[in-house]
Amino acid sequence: MISALLGAVAICMLGLGVYALRLRATTGSAAVLVAVLCTGLAYDNTAVAVGSSLGYGPTLEAVNAGRYWVHALLTPLLLVGAVLIGARLGVAVLARRGVITAAGVLALVLIALGAATDIVRLDLEPAAYADTLRYTNTAAAGPPVPAIVTMLALIVIGALLWRQARTVWLLLGAVAMFVAAGAGFRHFWLGNLGELALQATIVATLVAAARPGPARP
Repeated sequence: MISALLGAVAICMLGLGVYALRLRATTGSAAVLVAVLCTGLAYDNTAVAVGSSLGYGPTLEAVNAGRYWVHALLTPLLLVGAVLIGARLGVAVLARRGVITAAGVLALVLIALGAATDIVRLDLEPAAYADTLRYTNTAAAGPPVPAIVTMLALIVIGALLWRQARTVWLLLGAVAMFVAAGAGFRHFWLGNLGELALQATIVATLVAAARPGPARP
């Protein structure tokens, strides 16, 4: 049941990624970045969805290692994507070069922190839940700081978009993801659904940025 659910989530993620790419002519690099993130998350869900079919062993372990690479290297880039989309929507503070640069620097710092735990010190251990088989990282101790910082930043950016660009999608998605991530400590698949909700609202925000309007940076 959970394996099928995650397979469906992976398909939805790929669909969102393809749709985002179709908006690249009007939204530029933000659309490409969103598509890359959606593809990475599709891989993450697929890796767990096929676990029961592959069974424990070197193949499933290698597939699951890729999941941690995806989260470590791509999740913080949500910050950059959100800032770029906000700039396209005409939010002046997000269009400032200094803010865009700061978002990029913060993303790099968070990537480095995530890589230290999920790539350099990655230590995989088998785990089973319902009908799923996967590997978890036993080196991850304490709260996932990069993910938490990213989500809090997205909530702030989402609030700015709501107040200044009259689009509430990103705020709703970031809050939903934050809540789902907390619940995901007991039932991991809730976090996956939260990621789908977040990516869907990011694409919805991208659609708003693609609409004709006043000149945007």
